Amino acid sequence: MFARPSRRVLFLCTANVCRSPLAEALLRHRLRECGMHRHVAVASAGTRVGQPGRRPDPRTLQLCAQAGVSLRGIRARAVNLKLLERSDTILVMEQQHLDDLAGQKVPDRLLDRVQLLGGYLPPAYPAEAGNAIPDPYFADGEGFRAVYARIDAAVLGLLQDIAGF
Repeated sequence: MFARPSRRVLFLCTANVCRSPLAEALLRHRLRECGMHRHVAVASAGTRVGQPGRRPDPRTLQLCAQAGVSLRGIRARAVNLKLLERSDTILVMEQQHLDDLAGQKVPDRLLDRVQLLGGYLPPAYPAEAGNAIPDPYFADGEGFRAVYARIDAAVLGLLQDIAGF
């Protein structure tokens, strides 16, 4: 019999093709590395998904492939009440995503679970617009790599919180 995950993490960005699928894949990868993958369920969604079912951005796919991080099975989907209710921790990339949820009349009890992923960045990491993770969609390759590094650093901070060290 399989154990149920003891924690459920949901990452949100705008279209669910760049930042949140990357965060989902990186956390899954890190959890597997430390043997905690059966204890934490990880998902992602978007607040304004224009193309449900779309694969992650090709640049996200490329960076993850280079790092040996799998994006298998991750497709764009819109956030919904069921996803939010099933999540213990909801991590957004920027304040606008929290505003989007509030605009969708998400109950306060669920909004209380929302945090900025950038809040898990190490103190030495440069603060950027209130710890927002900027959208790399219109960025060049270097901008995408910078967002990848920023999300990876925040995911490592989140993992330390989950693991309790």
